[in-house]
Amino acid sequence: MNRSFTNVLFGAFGQLQGLTGRPKNVPCAVPSPEEAASILDAASTVIIVPGYGLAVAQAQHKIREPFDRS
Repeated sequence: MNRSFTNVLFGAFGQLQGLTGRPKNVPCAVPSPEEAASILDAASTVIIVPGYGLAVAQAQHKIREPFDRS
């Protein structure tokens, strides 16, 4: 907020970012496709939030198609 355009683009250029969040050595569980399907099946509500990546790939419309059919 209240930053110039060049500051937004180049403000952190060349700076190292500090580590935040989880430590590197903490394992995280990645569900298999079957487990993910059962989790989604058991959910009462699922919200898919299209972000910048989907917008750039123009994939947000593909995400909506299954919901338009139901």
